[in-house]
Amino acid sequence: MGIAGSGAGAGPAWLGIGAQRSGTTWLTDLLVQHPRVGLGTNGKKEQHLLHKVGDGREPASAYLDLFPADGVARGDWTPQYLRHASCPGAVARLLPDVPVLVVLRDPVERFRSAMRLAATREASGQKAPWPYPVPITVQTWTGMYADQLDVWAAAIGRERMHVLVFEEARRDAQATLDHLWGLLGLDPVPLADVDRASGSSSREDWEWTPGLRESLEVLYRPQAARLRDDWGLDVSSWSVSG
Repeated sequence: MGIAGSGAGAGPAWLGIGAQRSGTTWLTDLLVQHPRVGLGTNGKKEQHLLHKVGDGREPASAYLDLFPADGVARGDWTPQYLRHASCPGAVARLLPDVPVLVVLRDPVERFRSAMRLAATREASGQKAPWPYPVPITVQTWTGMYADQLDVWAAAIGRERMHVLVFEEARRDAQATLDHLWGLLGLDPVPLADVDRASGSSSREDWEWTPGLRESLEVLYRPQAARLRDDWGLDVSSWSVSG
């Protein structure tokens, strides 16, 4: 679809699909520092719509019309899309040329961050969206990155997928954003406030229950090996990379 405003019609110029608790808010905040990059017209970073379109619960127009051809490279970064089985097919049908962005974090640390976010929300009086043990089950599946990427690649092709490692992006944010802007045909601009905490940062702590961390390390080790061998990612900084 290319850059919005190129005459290609409604729809995003870029799409972020995951992973949850992997710095997607931080990365999106940096991405939209470019004067020609933005979010949907409602200003939301996460639209939470493509899976509903894929499941037939919303019309495609409910999503596509948020991204008019107005000269701004608008996009959406909803981490839920990576793990939702209906999204890859919807993207293949509706967004045939849009670059798909993914950022992945050490899956064990990502799990802990998700639990810290749940504790933060509980401390602020927010009700948990699901009863136990659904959140732990979902968060465990969320770290199965290689499986999820394979599903997406089967639907849209690997050449459209641009997978980043969070720890590497943090080390050189400017180079990371220069690359992403280049995907959109844009010249780079200097970044500001790279180290500013995002609005989704967790404030509460959370302690591992006995054996849980060790179980996750066993579960995710083959996933990390596939990311390294099949996707060429440098995951050497991850606790499960050995």
